[in-house]
Amino acid sequence: MVQTDILKLVQQGDVGAIARLLNRSLQPRGVVAKVLFREQRLKILLSSNRALDQKAFVRLIQQQIDSLEISAIASVKVYSQRQGEAVPDWSQEFVPLHYKAPPPVPAPPKGTMAIVKLKTESQDFLTSLRTFQFDSIFPYREVFSTELYRSNTVRSLLFLGLFPLVINLLAKQVSLEQIAWLIGIYSASIWGVVLYNLIKPVQFSWRNTLQCIAFTTMVGIPLLLIFQQVPPFRTLYHAINAGPLFRLVGFVLGVGVLEEICKALPIYFLLARSQKLQDPLTAAFYGAMSGLGFAIAEGAAYSFRYAAGLSQGQLDLSAYVTANTIRFVSLPLFHAMLAGIVGYFIGLAVINPSRRSAIVFIGIMIAATLHGLYNTFAGGLPGLMIVAFTILLFVTYIRRSQHLVNEMHLAEQNSRKSRLI
Repeated sequence: MVQTDILKLVQQGDVGAIARLLNRSLQPRGVVAKVLFREQRLKILLSSNRALDQKAFVRLIQQQIDSLEISAIASVKVYSQRQGEAVPDWSQEFVPLHYKAPPPVPAPPKGTMAIVKLKTESQDFLTSLRTFQFDSIFPYREVFSTELYRSNTVRSLLFLGLFPLVINLLAKQVSLEQIAWLIGIYSASIWGVVLYNLIKPVQFSWRNTLQCIAFTTMVGIPLLLIFQQVPPFRTLYHAINAGPLFRLVGFVLGVGVLEEICKALPIYFLLARSQKLQDPLTAAFYGAMSGLGFAIAEGAAYSFRYAAGLSQGQLDLSAYVTANTIRFVSLPLFHAMLAGIVGYFIGLAVINPSRRSAIVFIGIMIAATLHGLYNTFAGGLPGLMIVAFTILLFVTYIRRSQHLVNEMHLAEQNSRKSRLI
């Protein structure tokens, strides 16, 4: 009687009854079957602690399904999955022997076919639309929730996406110079996000970041303009208008040295001297931020000159667009990485104070040399290669930072031992 009841349930497509019958032969083999029956498709998941032979088990399942003579099952798909695994080892589908396909629906008269089909599709479409919940497909309440705005990523996306549109709204109300400053700030912000994620400074703070940028733009650059007129820098600046060799010397020892010292001032005075700096990577980051501050001011000044040159016919439109793009995109990163190199060496000098002056000197000279070489060969392939080399050099300093830090710690320990002796 029990067997008869189970068979009746199986004929009605009861998944529990189908699973019970299948497991009678599968469980002795160490296999458990789970069954799902939907829309005339029967899915059987075979679970075991070992890999199952696909051909043998599919044949076994097919024989059992065929013996049940369930005409409502159009297809059977068998899966094999080991216990604890997320993905099946294999799957195979077959059509049962006793499946009877429903007779074809007679076609309506030609004159009404399109109307009936259109009505059915329209009803299905409207029914489908009613299955969606408005709050799920258009979560407007979550858009205005305060929790969403606590994410730094969301705030960065909003700032970077909306800031140019804000500039556009202000364009008719502010001067060209102010627009140039805003564009410079926007470009520097993009590179700031990139450099933060590259360097990952340990001692990051918004206050120190803004102080470094402000110090360079408001104090460092005015000092730079003063020292340009003081010997020997005045002579070196004049040398850039002479022959190739004098031009290179003037750009390296004049422009390069003076500008890199200018960008290094906030790192030294605001952080290193006040003992706020204990990590070279943090020093590199704040150096890069100082470099971006320098690039903002320089970019705004040059952009204003380019606009004047365009209006006076000294620049054509393509040259104006190219020069502005370089000034606001490539050169801010170049300035940031040069200043980041100097900042990195200042951070190393904090670890190894017995060689402080020599370490800072090396950092400034490396940055000044790269700076001067670019100025000398800007506009050509060598200039492009120098910028590429600078980027790769800066990334290399970041990647092998721990090695250099260990060297500086060891050198400082040896210096202290020698002094004690």
